[in-house]
Amino acid sequence: MHTRPPEGTNQYQSTTNPSADILVSNLDFGMDILEIPELGRLACAPHGLRNHEVDALERSQENYSQLIAIHSERQEELSVIEQEKYRLSDSVNARQQALSPINDLPDDILREIFLHLYLCFPRRCQDNSFSPLLPPIVIGQVCRHWRAVIHDFAALWTKLRIKSGTQRWDHTGLELLAQWLQRAKGTPLNLQLVLNNHRTSYSSDPPISKFIGQLAEPIGGTLTRLLLKYVTLDDFSHLSLLQLPSLEQLSISLDISVQYTVNSPVSFANAPALRRVSFSGSFDEGVDRKVIFPWNQLTHFIGYSCPDYCEFFLLTNLPLCTQLKFLSLELEDYGSERYYLQNSRSSAPTRIVVPTLETLALNFSNLYFRDYASTHPYPNVFFPFEFPNLRKLVLLFGYLEEDVSPSFLDELRRLKNLEHLSISIRNGDTLMPLQAIFQALPRIKTLELGLRNDYTPVIAQLTGPTGPQHLLPNLRTARLMFHGSNPNYNEDSIWLDTLTRFVEFRTQPEVATRLETIAFFACDHKAHPTLDAVREALRPFTPQCLIVKTKRINLSNLNWISLDPELEGRPELLEL
Repeated sequence: MHTRPPEGTNQYQSTTNPSADILVSNLDFGMDILEIPELGRLACAPHGLRNHEVDALERSQENYSQLIAIHSERQEELSVIEQEKYRLSDSVNARQQALSPINDLPDDILREIFLHLYLCFPRRCQDNSFSPLLPPIVIGQVCRHWRAVIHDFAALWTKLRIKSGTQRWDHTGLELLAQWLQRAKGTPLNLQLVLNNHRTSYSSDPPISKFIGQLAEPIGGTLTRLLLKYVTLDDFSHLSLLQLPSLEQLSISLDISVQYTVNSPVSFANAPALRRVSFSGSFDEGVDRKVIFPWNQLTHFIGYSCPDYCEFFLLTNLPLCTQLKFLSLELEDYGSERYYLQNSRSSAPTRIVVPTLETLALNFSNLYFRDYASTHPYPNVFFPFEFPNLRKLVLLFGYLEEDVSPSFLDELRRLKNLEHLSISIRNGDTLMPLQAIFQALPRIKTLELGLRNDYTPVIAQLTGPTGPQHLLPNLRTARLMFHGSNPNYNEDSIWLDTLTRFVEFRTQPEVATRLETIAFFACDHKAHPTLDAVREALRPFTPQCLIVKTKRINLSNLNWISLDPELEGRPELLEL
């Protein structure tokens, strides 16, 4: 029978070997003794330790210590190996990059690549130049060398678009702005300032009028293009006090969400180089007419406002435009009835000759002409003017009456030198109105047509026998635009057999003037299959006798003015 050791004594204390007791009592295991199998077994034994057991304990302790030391050494060796692995990996990557062909390109070739990327990069009106996702900033995030190249390439920093609410104009924001302008190195600048049309901004931002002044004043000598969107007259009134000797293009869009009070006129007589202007008004004629441009300098004017301002411009400003070549007017009345259209201006003693005008674009698509009942609004834009050198006419209708006004057709017949007609009709029966317009303009060589209804009847009436009744006998180029927004749209918006007969008739040898080019544009993805179908149907006619072009475009309406070569590379002029 085993007896319990006396109180205060070690239960593992030997009663036969005092030296073993001292050895056991002095061991510092630094661990749970039960983790060692030999000790765990001895701990469960009721008898004291013997000499061979003490030896086994010592050997186990030594082995454990050696294992711990070896483990630590291996951990250090692994750490060194891991660091060497990362070093070698970085070295390999660096050498692979050095062997990459693009790293052998000279800086001037890199600059050409970066410029092409910058110009072709898709942009939207809400884009902000300081975005890290857009060039040139995103290019500089690739590597130090690329960043050095773009920072020294002024062409990438000549366009600055600032959107209110996306950047704080505190000390940091102004420092970024200063760096941007410094990289432009005094080259011609294109400045675009888009304000929030709800007039919300950071509380730390300076007033808009002060900010525009501070922004434009130091760069006034190099500023060539300026866009101000959602501004008030007070916001940019300070610009009339600055010297803008290089300003060649100006786009202003007034904020229609604010209530305007009495304002002083804002004149741009301080811009002697100004040639191109686009102006979107407040739809209050009294406010819009206070923005005064140097009319006798302008070669291009694009206006978007109410009919009353259009009337004011035509009767007051157009006669002053002695160099005007391109005029585009878009009218919108916001549903309020305007009575000026009832006045035919027949009281004018003689017609006012506008000899320099070559392109005239009129967008009536947002006017509610049905409200004018017995009036004939279309001729009012032409009368009492004479356009002896007009080459291109662009018309966009929301709805066109089946019975076109005879006075409107008379005005069209006066355009003796007109060769290019672009016409779009969004709604209504198009067959009879287009037939009347085509008959009034027999000299047309280029026809651009945009319909949301079926093209087939119109194409069929352009396919007919030669003679006096033959429509558009001088037609050389035809362009058709397809848009899938019509709920009745389908891929058969133009019957392929009708199109084939039209092309066959217009390209036959006995026709005096043969069709040379036909182009098709699809405005959205729903219309894309149409391009494939017409391309296949017209394959037999190419390339011997006809050039067929197809293109997909991002256009929300059927306005041909958006594709006008005169505005190519100047999208801000149409950002109204």
